[in-house]
Amino acid sequence: RLSLVERHPFGSQAFMPLSPLPFLVTVAPDENGRPGTPVSFLTAPGQGVNLGRNVWHGVLTPLGQVSDFFVVDWGGDGINLEEYRYPEPWLIAAP
Repeated sequence: RLSLVERHPFGSQAFMPLSPLPFLVTVAPDENGRPGTPVSFLTAPGQGVNLGRNVWHGVLTPLGQVSDFFVVDWGGDGINLEEYRYPEPWLIAAP
């Protein structure tokens, strides 16, 4: 279930898995400053992702076992985090 998403106004975030295991990525379009309906996808084995600046996203979700990531994030002054909690959690399910 997805209830919390976040975005980063000053920079993108890149996530590179340190194993070949796929993981779940959830993003949501911006709708007048709030996230819209989330969409999830499963990465290919070993695939990394770069979440663009201001893209609403959930926490990356490794599947099956714990996974480590190399993360490249923005560094600088200011608060680079905005969170939004959906009124009702979304269920993420395979089609």
